[in-house]
Amino acid sequence: MVSKVDNRILEMLQLDVRTPVSKIAKEVGLSENGVRYRLEKLEKGGYIKSYTILLNPKKFGKNILAIFNLEIEPKMMRSTLSKLVGLDEFIKIYQTTGQFSINAIGLFDNEKSLTRFINNKLLFEFPIQNYTVEIVMRKVKDTDYEI
Repeated sequence: MVSKVDNRILEMLQLDVRTPVSKIAKEVGLSENGVRYRLEKLEKGGYIKSYTILLNPKKFGKNILAIFNLEIEPKMMRSTLSKLVGLDEFIKIYQTTGQFSINAIGLFDNEKSLTRFINNKLLFEFPIQNYTVEIVMRKVKDTDYEI
């Protein structure tokens, strides 16, 4: 578990990863070196995975976000997962329980490119027994983990 001070540091960075250490130090009542030490400790402890930039897919022409539920032949799961990872269209892939053994999130330029991907790649190159595809109409909440 993290301390209240560490928790506050993480909250500030989640709001803006570019927050200067000096500003964080003033807010939490530590020296700048104290904040740097805590950040290093949080990184080494695995609490912070990375500092990153989030891109807007629509600015790059990716106008459709689709959710794929895939039922794969069980004996083909390992090889199928490793091949799916190589598809640029998928930005997230999860192995799941239930009827569908894989849930994947994909980005596409338009409905035509989505249809082409399904027919010419997904159903053609992979041992899919059953599937559903849902197009996301609107994001209501889209976060990773937050404190």
